[in-house]
Amino acid sequence: TTQYDLVLLRHAWNVANNEWDWHLGTNPFEKIRLPKSNPHRERRLRPGEYEQIKAVSQQRVWYLWPLINLAIETAMRKGELLSLQWSHINLETRRATLAQTKNGKPRIVPLSTHAVQCLIELPKESARVFPISEIAIRQAWGRLMKSCEITDMTFHDLRHEAISRLFEKGLNVPEVALVSGHKTASQLFRYVQIELPD
Repeated sequence: TTQYDLVLLRHAWNVANNEWDWHLGTNPFEKIRLPKSNPHRERRLRPGEYEQIKAVSQQRVWYLWPLINLAIETAMRKGELLSLQWSHINLETRRATLAQTKNGKPRIVPLSTHAVQCLIELPKESARVFPISEIAIRQAWGRLMKSCEITDMTFHDLRHEAISRLFEKGLNVPEVALVSGHKTASQLFRYVQIELPD
């Protein structure tokens, strides 16, 4: 994020100085060294963790396990799940339409049998599927990980799990990219840690 912000500021300064003739002088952002990128995460659920997370999260707030379950079944980001509305879901065709995604383009996400069943069981008392704040999710996730004694897993790691599972089911790169919303194969492969059978 910091890299992106600095590159954006540097570009904005250059545009204003060179194209808009604002005479701002030397670009101060040219002298700032960009921070190193964080190493790519490769965390997936380890044996027994899925069952443990399911058991503990079902004893917590009503939305926690359905949110986790849908994240794994659909490869949606946390923000996409929180913005998902009932009006964008068609259970008959098993499709969810994301009007706004990280890359700025809408996306249609196929819903597995498990995802459909999860949605059917959810209360429908709001326009949003999960009328919960991001802060509430972050706190609930933190408490869940502490109760499960899992110290190295983020909610976003569920996206790694979901995308890797799609490949393990036999989907090809274009098919998985359509589900996940990645524009390039290189972006997509950052999320893939396939477990090969013995």
